[in-house]
Amino acid sequence: MKIISKRRAMTIYRQHPESRIFRYCTGKYLWHGSVCHYTGKVVPDIPDIPGVLAVYAERRQDRNGLYACLMSITLN
Repeated sequence: MKIISKRRAMTIYRQHPESRIFRYCTGKYLWHGSVCHYTGKVVPDIPDIPGVLAVYAERRQDRNGLYACLMSITLN
């Protein structure tokens, strides 16, 4: 599955009223300054999360600085 933009992911989220937003994985990835560095990259399917419709990168911040986390739109 490829990482898509947050805008496209939210479009998919609105099209499926039964979908939910979850964290795709618990890792924190180095923020490179733009979400363009993440879109289009392939992420492996995780069998623990069934029905994943989309995966997108989201910028977050904690006391150590900026990081990216992968979020997913799932059918549950």
